[in-house]
Amino acid sequence: MMIVPLLWREAARFPAALARSVALLVLVFLTHVGQAVAVAWSMSAVLRGQAQDVLLALSLILGIALLRLLLSLAQASAAARLGGRVRQAVRRRAMGAALVPERLHDTAARDGSMRASLGDGVDGIDAYVSKYVPAIVQLLLTCPIVVIALLVLSPWAGLCVAAGVVFALVGPMAWKRVMARRGLDHWDSYEALSADLLESLRGMATLRTLGDVSGTRERLDHRSEALRRATERVMRVSLGETSVTDAAVQGGAVAAAAVAIAHAVTGQAPALEVYLILLLSSEAFRPVRDLSRHWHAGFLGLTAVPGLQRLGALTERSVSPEHTAAAPGDGRTAEGRPADALRVTGLSFRYPGAPGDVVHDLDLTARRGSLTAIVGASGAGKSTLFDLLLGFLTPRTGSIDLDGRPLRTSDVAVVSQRPVLFTGTIRDNLAVTGAAAEADLVEACGDAGILDEIRCFPRGFDTEVTEAGTSLSGGQRQRLALARALLARRPVLLVDEPTSALDADRSADVIRTLHRVARDRVVLMISHRSETLTAVPDVLSLDSGHLYRSTS
Repeated sequence: MMIVPLLWREAARFPAALARSVALLVLVFLTHVGQAVAVAWSMSAVLRGQAQDVLLALSLILGIALLRLLLSLAQASAAARLGGRVRQAVRRRAMGAALVPERLHDTAARDGSMRASLGDGVDGIDAYVSKYVPAIVQLLLTCPIVVIALLVLSPWAGLCVAAGVVFALVGPMAWKRVMARRGLDHWDSYEALSADLLESLRGMATLRTLGDVSGTRERLDHRSEALRRATERVMRVSLGETSVTDAAVQGGAVAAAAVAIAHAVTGQAPALEVYLILLLSSEAFRPVRDLSRHWHAGFLGLTAVPGLQRLGALTERSVSPEHTAAAPGDGRTAEGRPADALRVTGLSFRYPGAPGDVVHDLDLTARRGSLTAIVGASGAGKSTLFDLLLGFLTPRTGSIDLDGRPLRTSDVAVVSQRPVLFTGTIRDNLAVTGAAAEADLVEACGDAGILDEIRCFPRGFDTEVTEAGTSLSGGQRQRLALARALLARRPVLLVDEPTSALDADRSADVIRTLHRVARDRVVLMISHRSETLTAVPDVLSLDSGHLYRSTS
């Protein structure tokens, strides 16, 4: 039995869901006990030749079996809801902890390791919380009941079973330290392989150019071999633990059976009590067997706990009020009115170790009703300015205000130059901020210039999108991202290179769309293509950390 206080705390955050799952699990166990009693009664009735009792017992056995089926389905559903809520909460905190300036600009952080923690690690926690935790509570509640019943029937049988249950729980704990250390080694190997694989796939073109494909193959082979060895070590220790548990279970059951047989031979007990001792002795160990089975299901999540701790997924983070406000959903501020102006005053920022500021004493005013564009050479600080507006970076000096109060992350929607799309349908990708009506989808996609192409797909909005949106062109991905940002209806919209993957006609359409959007919110865009900005009245040029009104 492995108790991880952090994961128990995660389960305890949802007491109603946890209590429902445990209660149903206990009821399922009691149906097994009831069925054992009914079987003992039927066998005793057969020996006594009482046909009516046999039929009643068989009917009871059938009824209990049907009841157990219904309870098992309800318990599985309750466990899934509990695990899903914990998984959602942990992943939300992990994403919040990951999207902070320190991690976003940490060159030592490896995306593959983080992806392994956010994916398989959180899913493993689901298994531990939804299956293992209720199984422990069930064991603590039900095993004493069965042991007490056996003590009443036969003190020796009750003592044998009690000793077997205690040994089945305490014995494997001798393996706890070894298991925990081997498990951490296994997760570390898994994380390292995941990180190396992701980085190799991302840089495959560069690796081919440099001729290092064979070297990369050798490194991946080394990582996979390390993972194989770690997995085998974990399996050996796990088999040893399972052997200890099985030995305790079988020993306790055999001892109880020996006591029952002795009673039968010496005629010290009626046949019904003998059968009850035999059957209840087996049922007493059912929670132990269930616990052992669920332990393996949640082992991966257990070993991922240190990585998730480092990420901050298992810790409630204190977030400033400006970051916790509910996200507006209609292009208005939290106060219920449209935003009028975004003002940046005296903004300066310098990366650690850099000789000078990337942006210095920068002033900017972007107003609702007028599209504002920023141009500048690569490295001029345009992306840094957007990171500051999004809260990914903290300015050295200066302030960023929306209508006189600090800008909140919930005020801002963004369309990045390389938009992120997920596996699922177009509808799923558009509605990531919440369910959207069909009319809203049509309006947003029409404004973004992607509606006609969606309608040309055989399944329309239900067309499947592959991972990272690779089934779509670059222009289609960008316009879907724009439609998604429009659906968010935040008071401020930041757009990074919205026309970079579009031809002249599509670029003009997008600029016209942004003009329409700017009627209801503040729109600020970055662009390298000055030829697409002829219809933009407010074009600012970023140079040497300062903004100037563009003369082009």
